[in-house]
Amino acid sequence: MTCSANGTEEIASNVKYSLGSPWYNVPTASATYTAKDDLSGKVLTTKVETPPAAPLGYTNFLLGLAGGGGFGIELLPLADAPEGGVCKP
Repeated sequence: MTCSANGTEEIASNVKYSLGSPWYNVPTASATYTAKDDLSGKVLTTKVETPPAAPLGYTNFLLGLAGGGGFGIELLPLADAPEGGVCKP
């Protein structure tokens, strides 16, 4: 995955199914995120997003089916701590 906010530098690669990648700092400004196939280099999908400000974090999930199956591939951003980043049991 690359991010236009840092000159399209790669921010994650070779992420295995159901495993995560390291955390990366990204600016809280609108940027284009591009998911590529690590083997072919083919662009799978792109999405323009504005990440939430600290202390909130978020994760881009790449969703889709191998081979298409009539469904598209999508980047889905989800807030990692939607309650505001503070644990209040």
